[in-house]
Parts: sequence; structure tokens; C-alpha cells
Amino acid sequence: MSVNVTTYRSPPDDLVALLGTHHMPHALPLLRRLRFTRFPGGITEHARILFASAASLSSAAENNNNNNNNNNNNNNTPCAAAYVDLSRDPETQVWLYCSLERHPAHAPASPFPGLSSGQEEAEPEAEAEPEAEATATACALAILRSVKLLASSRSFAGPVLAGTLSEATRVALLRRGVVFTGVGIYDKWLFRADRLPAAPGPLAGDMRWDRFRREDIPLLLSRTSIARTERTLILVPTMAIYRSPDTPIAWAILGPDSALSNLHCEEGYRRKGLAKAVAVRLLRERLSEYDDSPYCWADVAPDNLGSQNVCRSLGGRVAWSISWSRIDLDKSFPDE
Repeated sequence: MSVNVTTYRSPPDDLVALLGTHHMPHALPLLRRLRFTRFPGGITEHARILFASAASLSSAAENNNNNNNNNNNNNNTPCAAAYVDLSRDPETQVWLYCSLERHPAHAPASPFPGLSSGQEEAEPEAEAEPEAEATATACALAILRSVKLLASSRSFAGPVLAGTLSEATRVALLRRGVVFTGVGIYDKWLFRADRLPAAPGPLAGDMRWDRFRREDIPLLLSRTSIARTERTLILVPTMAIYRSPDTPIAWAILGPDSALSNLHCEEGYRRKGLAKAVAVRLLRERLSEYDDSPYCWADVAPDNLGSQNVCRSLGGRVAWSISWSRIDLDKSFPDE
């Protein structure tokens, strides 16, 4: 089956509708990254949105609408989509979603039944047929080939960083010869902003809430091993607790894909519930800047017990495994 890739300079409405209706929750990171393009500075002239399928996006959208009219929540057209911006190095350059991620043969069921349909209960989806799985993988491969063409046209050299890449997709690509030069595995903890626990009591008298100030960004960067740049941190939603007069002691951000990230509490202020308080306030007050869905998440390393405990305290559960992976496109597609 022939797979075609279409390139866009801004998120097409049909793609947003397709992902949001029939590919939840696994498409959420890509969907939120697409919605981040509406933020001031949330998209650059170098960004491209790619869609790959044997059917056109308009055909997939029409199938989507027909399924809605027939009260059918399944859209089994294999596809892949990505947000690509190679100029964001050393940060995430590729957000890739592949439809094979929806099936329980590759990932655990959503910890929140009904997420894909908006109901509290949902029938489990049928396992992907081998042909559909192969076509979905071919779609993801076609996306990466297009990324290589983009890299060549911009004289970009070196591996690209694919963020929050589902392990289902990464393993399928690995089996098809894609070369990963570095892989960091994380658990995706999923929770709901409308079911967060009550925040701890009021702050001490010498503490106050504020958004993280630009002049304090060097401190944030010094406290994390995550590749972040000031250009991104000034764009994303943040929340912090400051101690008088102007000392930040706890903070967190929502990433371009809305992930709860960089949650940190300074030494001497830990075990007081401040990190949890920051997370709750940030999610309740600023997640809605992306969309009106209550679903949110954090990507946590399996050995990061502290962050796991915070996620549990927020009512979160592990939904599936993802990675931040460096992909060597030249070695993956040496003859193209």
C-alpha cells in the first residue's frame, strides 16, 4: 500500500479533529504541541507539520465524520503525524505520533476509561491487524524520510531529537532499521486537572506566588539536566513560589506539549508539600491555555522516586512508556 506524506506550515483543522476524536490519549502530546502554535512565539518559520497515510487527510477526516455520524468511535485508517522544527536543537525537534500506539498489543489501556470518547466507560479497541500495523509503521517511516529531506534542505547535520516518542512506535521503527544513537526511557504519568487533590494550606507569610521571572531562568537551568533554552522558557506557562524578597524556592513549567516539567524544590524547603502545591496551582490555572481538556501528564524516569511520589499524590497513574531518542537519519536511510 502506497503511503503519501503531506506537509503543512500550520496545523490543519482536519488533523487536529482527527487526532482529538479518534487517537486519544496517545496523540495528546502531539495534539497539545500543535495547539501550542497558537501561543505567542509558539511556532517558527522553520516548523512543519507532516501527515502520512495511504489516504489523504481530507479522506481520513471524512471517515472521521462518518464514524461520528454512525456513533462509531473507531477510525482504523493507519496514519502517522508529526510536528517538526529542526531549529529548536538542543530541545525536542520532532513530536511523532503513529496510529499503532492505540492498540493494547503495544501499550497498556488508558488509566482513564472513556478518554477517547468522552465517556466514563469505553469498550477496548481491537488489536491491530498485521497489515494495519505494517502500514502504520510505514507511515512513521515515511515521516522520518521527510524529516531527512527537511534536514538536507536546511543543511542540518547530526541526529534529531524525537521527544515523548511512544515505545510502541520506537520499537516498531527499530525493527525496520531506524538507527537510534541515544535513548532515554520514561513513564508517562497521566492525571486529570479536574480531579487534582486539594492544595496544601496557605503559604507562609514571607512566601508568595508568581510566574517564574525571566531573570531567574539561569537558576532554573542550573537545577535541571533537561535540555532547555531561555527562548522556550519565556514562552511556556510557569508557576513558582518566591520567598521574600525575590528568591524562588519551588517551581514548575508546562512544556510546549503541556507536560508538567522541571518540577523542583530547593534544598531546605523539601518535604513541606511545596512541590505538590506548585504542580496543582500550575495545572489548575494554566493548563486551559492549551485547550479545555482536563487531561495532563508528566514524563518521569523509572528511577526518579521523588517525582513518582508527586505524581501519585496528584492522582496519576502510568499510562504507557515513552522515550527521548536521538535518531540518526543518515544511517537510517543511507540510500535516500
